[in-house]
Amino acid sequence: MPVTSLRKTSARPPEVAKIKIKIKIKIKIKIKIKIKIKIKIKIKIKIKIKIKIKIKIKIKSQSRGLALVSGYFTLHAP
Repeated sequence: MPVTSLRKTSARPPEVAKIKIKIKIKIKIKIKIKIKIKIKIKIKIKIKIKIKIKIKIKIKSQSRGLALVSGYFTLHAP
C-alpha cells in the first residue's frame, strides 16, 4: 500500500484551519470595534454632563448677581 500522505485521517486539513483563523480574527476585530464605540459613547456622555454642570454654574452665578443687584437697589433706594 503506497503512502500518499503522512497526514493523519483525523487531522484537520490546512484549508479548514485557515478559515477558522480568519473567522477568529474577524470576531476579535468586531469585539475591538464594539469596545471602541462604547468608549466613545462614554466620553460623549461625560462631555455632556460637564457642559450641563457648567451651564448650571453660570445660571447660579447669574441669579446670585441679579439677587445681589436687586437687593442693593431695594436697600439703597432713595
